[in-house]
Amino acid sequence: MCGAKVYKSVAVGGVGDTMDPMSKVFEEAKKNPKMKKKLRVKAIFSLVLLVAFMGVIFITLGTLISSKQGHFLGMTQLDFLKLRARYGIFMMVLITAHLLMNRSIMKKEFELLFG
Repeated sequence: MCGAKVYKSVAVGGVGDTMDPMSKVFEEAKKNPKMKKKLRVKAIFSLVLLVAFMGVIFITLGTLISSKQGHFLGMTQLDFLKLRARYGIFMMVLITAHLLMNRSIMKKEFELLFG
């Protein structure tokens, strides 16, 4: 296979042919109480970010629909644009916090990409 490594995993339920490279790292981190706490905080934050992203989808669709029909769920396009501006600031704060929490991982990724 031209020197390429192929990973086979024993997946739960037999799902998946390749191993996620982060799986081993997470399994090792779960054994360390300090790392487990840190991973839990990151997981909660990721879930908040995912739910907030669903809000972005709703606001975007609401803006598009209200621009065509004049209103959507009792809100005008201007209402959605105001909501979008406020929500945008909230999302910027969440994304900045997410990047700060994962800066060490990003540093390794950039080293891999550019180094």
